[in-house]
Order: sequence, then structure tokens, then C-alpha cells
Amino acid sequence: MFDEKTSIELKTLASYFPIDKPLYAVGGCVRDYLRGKDCYDIDLAGGVKPEELVGILGASPFGVVSASPRLGTVIIKGKSTYEYTTFRIDSYPSGSGVHTPTQVEFTDDLTVDARRRDFKCNAIYYGIREGRIIDPLGGIKDIELNVLSTTVDPDTVLSQDGLRILRLARFVSTLGYCIEERTYESARRLVGRLNEISVERIREELNRILAGKHCYKALCFMRDIGALKIILPELAANDGVPQKAEYHKYDVLEHTFKVVEECPPQVRLAALFHDIAKGICQAKDGNMYFHNTVGAEMTEDIMKRLKYPNREIERTARMVKLHMFDINGNTKESKCRRFIANNIDIFDDMLALFEADCIGTGHFQNSRTADKLRKIYAKMLEEKVPMSIKELAINGKDLQSLGYDGKEIGRMLNEIWDIALIGGAVNRKDALMGIARRKIKR
Repeated sequence: MFDEKTSIELKTLASYFPIDKPLYAVGGCVRDYLRGKDCYDIDLAGGVKPEELVGILGASPFGVVSASPRLGTVIIKGKSTYEYTTFRIDSYPSGSGVHTPTQVEFTDDLTVDARRRDFKCNAIYYGIREGRIIDPLGGIKDIELNVLSTTVDPDTVLSQDGLRILRLARFVSTLGYCIEERTYESARRLVGRLNEISVERIREELNRILAGKHCYKALCFMRDIGALKIILPELAANDGVPQKAEYHKYDVLEHTFKVVEECPPQVRLAALFHDIAKGICQAKDGNMYFHNTVGAEMTEDIMKRLKYPNREIERTARMVKLHMFDINGNTKESKCRRFIANNIDIFDDMLALFEADCIGTGHFQNSRTADKLRKIYAKMLEEKVPMSIKELAINGKDLQSLGYDGKEIGRMLNEIWDIALIGGAVNRKDALMGIARRKIKR
């Protein structure tokens, strides 16, 4: 099940556990193993309580670090690190939005522990000592059927923690599974519980949803049950907003989902927001001409609300603002060169967004903008064009030697860089110093 080194270490660890309270792997690692996928994060569980575990492992090569004693969770450190949680029964206060249970009761009953988990496919156990799979609730059948169903009544599971509705979407995205009918209806009925969830937890689940291979399917689920209206109402407002049929096969929201699907994971957040202002612009101005500029501002506001890091906000909003660059294909090469150099840090991602935006129309497979910019960039590389002032063959001290000082140095470096950038001079010291000499005489 695990790689050889991990398997040996886990068997050694399991040998310290009592025969009547064996050690189990549980959750995603077991699920992924049964799906034929590699196991990475390994969660452990068993009937041994945290305070007992310290004594059991006291003379072993494993260390125990308390993580959440109330929840029965500790960190076991060997050559690798594992999270161990004692079998337990959880109690959640109704409507609180609290992620962690307010009352916990420890047990040594594996089946009882399984019932407090979210979905059956995550409630399968692997007995490490005996090497045996234990499936108390029928999770293996769900894996075989590619379906997600809850461990007990779905209303109970999803009402305990509203975030489990987004976890459903996440597993749809990462696993590609369908949702069992009763579980789906419960999610739709209880979607208002998302109002109880902190923005940080929503942000983390959104990131995981967008990272999944089947993110389109997950986004459709979130739209259909009303989750988007709660966590991203600005995005949901584009549902049903029509676009010109000659350019777009889909409405704004469906087009957005298609674009997200076509993008690599690191571009998907920008793809999700790239047309977010179309509905607002259409309603206000009767057209969508400046949706990229308005959308960049909206993206900033939304990401600040979800408490994204400032650097990620800046990057994503910039991509949204730039996604309409050269949309008509008539931008001059000099301006394209400046665009490439000024956005070299996101250039590859912008190309991916341009291409996905075309595919997402349902009409076009190739982006003229991406093709054009690639050719110009290749030309710039061949010419060894400096992509920044730092790459210039001269610097401030060189200009000082010619008599430039103060702000004039920075202004002239920028001017010379622009000349070299658009192909007006080779990036060679003598050539650039010649330009600087001629300009100082003016």
C-alpha cells in the first residue's frame, strides 16, 4: 500500500500498539490506494488515547507531540511525520458554523468512528499490522461506482459543518465523482449553511476546487445548488447573461467555467474572475467594453474579502485587466514588446489565459493574440533584448560618468531601455552609451 520505507516504519510503529487496540491508516490515503493512486498524506487512527500513546511510545524511536488533545489528535514523529487521532464521537452545535466539534467522546469502536466522518469513501480503514482493509460503511462500493455519499443521513452530516458542502465540490473536482441523489438534495437544501463559514475556510476550499482535474464539474455543482450565490455572488450574477452568438456559444458564466477548465491550475483563479464584470457592465452601459478594467477592481475587492495574500491579489487582478490585450490583433509590435517585458513574470500564464479564453467561446480553438506574442517574444530572445532595466548593458554609474545626475539617471535609463526593447538599439555598452551621449547634448 505504501512505499517500502514508509511501510516498514508504519509496521514498526504499529508493533507498539496493543493487540486489542491496533493502529489503522484512514481517509484519503486509503481511498487513493483503492483508486490505484499514490498515497502521500497518511492519517492514522486507533482506539489508544493520546495520554496512553505517550506511554506506549515512550521507549520507541517515535516522538509524540500534542496537536489537539481535546480532539484526541497528536503528531507522531519518526523518519516521517504522521497525524494520529483517537477514535471518537463528535457533537456539533446546530447552526454554529464551527468547524471543530464542541463535544468529543473517545471510543475504541472503529465503526462508531467511521460514522462521524463525512463521506463513505473517506471512512475506509487499513489495519497496518495485519495488512487488512476494513470497510464498515460501504465506502469501497462508492469508489467502484465513482459516487460520493455521506456516512450517515446526509442532512446530519452536512448540517454539522457547512464546509462539507464545499468539500463535496472539492471531491467532485479532484476525484471526478458524481454525488448520490440524497446527498445532492441535502446539499442543495442546506446550502445556506455556507453563510456560517469563515472566509479563510471558504478560500482554502475554493483553491482546492480550482486545483482539481474536474473543476468544471465541481463549479457546475456549486452553481446548481446555489453555493456560488453565497460565496461568490458577483460571479453568480453572470449566470444567464447572454453574449454575441457570433463570438460566444455560451452565456458568461458557462463560458467562464469552460475557460477555467482549459487553464493550468495556477491560472484558474484569474480565469474564474476574468469576465466577472460583464454582467454589471452590460446592465449599466449596455455593452461589455470595459469589463476587464472593472473586473480587475472587482477581483481585488473579492480577493481582499476572502483574505488572499496581497501578492496573489495583485497578480490575479493584473491578469484580469490584461486578458483583453490585442483582442483585435492590430496592436503594433512595439507595444506588444512593452507588454511582454512589463509582464514577463506572468507572460506564460497570460498566454494560457488567452488560449483558454478562445477555446471557452465554443467557436475558436486558436488565440491570435497568443500566437502573435509568442512569435514576437521569440524574436526578442533572438535579438537578446533586455527584459528589464537591470539587463541593460549600462547602469547608473555609466550615466554619471557622462554627467547625468539625480532623477535624470533613472529617466534616461528608462528611455534607453525602451529604445533597446523595441529594437531601436542593440544591448551593447558602446551602442547605449552613444545614445546617452547624443541625448545629453539636447
